[in-house]
Order: sequence, then structure tokens, then C-alpha cells
Amino acid sequence: MQLDFENLTRENDSLKVENQSLKEDNASINQTLAKQAAMIDQLGSDLLQLKHDHSKQNVLLETLAQYLADPLRLENEKLKAENASLRKNANLNGNVPQLLAENASLKLENKVLKVQNDALCGKIISDNDKKRARTVI
Repeated sequence: MQLDFENLTRENDSLKVENQSLKEDNASINQTLAKQAAMIDQLGSDLLQLKHDHSKQNVLLETLAQYLADPLRLENEKLKAENASLRKNANLNGNVPQLLAENASLKLENKVLKVQNDALCGKIISDNDKKRARTVI
């Protein structure tokens, strides 16, 4: 009986040590889970902010694209109307070289405006990419 008592005492002590170790492991795991939950919350908040920023950038890009495209379209329509008027009023035999020169000039001006539009759109995209890169870091 004494031997059984000693064995049970040793087993009880061993179980107490194991129980304490498991409690410490549980506390450590709970602490890790709390940190991860906080990190998930922060990432969710960051994601919402990025979505908001993205939405604002899209609105800005659409506005700027419309702002840039409208004057070009209006200018092009104006040039077409002026060209048509000149053709209508021109003496085709005497004004052909002048009309061809003016037409070439208008085409060149149209190309310059398109290049400027493309450059501005490229700058907007580049600025947005840089802003995203800074936000990610």
C-alpha cells in the first residue's frame, strides 16, 4: 500500500508539472492568437483605406480623362467644321495648295494634342503607381 501511495504521489506530481506546462502553452497560444487578431484587424483597416484611396483615384482619373478628352474632341470638331467651310467657299482650282497646307497643319496640331493627352494620362498613371508603391511600403 505504501508503494502504491508513493507511485501515485509521483504520478500526481508528474501530472501537476504537465498540467502547469499545458497551462503555460495555452496562455502563449492565446497571446499569439490575440496578436494575430489585432494584426488581422489592422490589415482590414488598411485594406479599407486602400479601397477608399483607389476609389478616389478612379474618380480623379475619370474626371481628368474627361477633362482632357473633351477639349481635344471639341477642337477637332471645330477644325473639321472650319475645314469643311473652307472647302465649300474655296475655289478648288486656285486654293488646293492652301487647303492641303492647312489640312496638313491641322493634322499636325491634332497629333500634338493627342501626344500631350497621352503624356498627361501617362503622368497620372505614373503618379498613381508611385503613390500605391509608397502606400504598400
